[in-house]
Amino acid sequence: NFSSVMKESGLELNFSVQHRLEEGSQDELPVKLQFASMAAFAPDSIANQVPELQKLLELREALVALKGPLGNIPAFRNRLQALLSSDEAREQLLKELDLVAPAE
Repeated sequence: NFSSVMKESGLELNFSVQHRLEEGSQDELPVKLQFASMAAFAPDSIANQVPELQKLLELREALVALKGPLGNIPAFRNRLQALLSSDEAREQLLKELDLVAPAE
């Protein structure tokens, strides 16, 4: 069937894009995408193949989880907003959530 043909073909795409996830960065971000099935073309599947984008998706999921029951508490929302508006506090929060590799 078509899925087995795709898997056996070892379809992949290698390219570089401008690294826009870091403000002011002029670096290139290498991207290697593998397509073993039609599901691999879904946006979430593609994002999960790029480590930098995967971290952002994990952060989004963590924030959505926090938003649930805690999102209705005004003091919690205000504190979270304050944390996210400060670069230093945001970096610390990301480290505590284990979503960002430590700076080398």
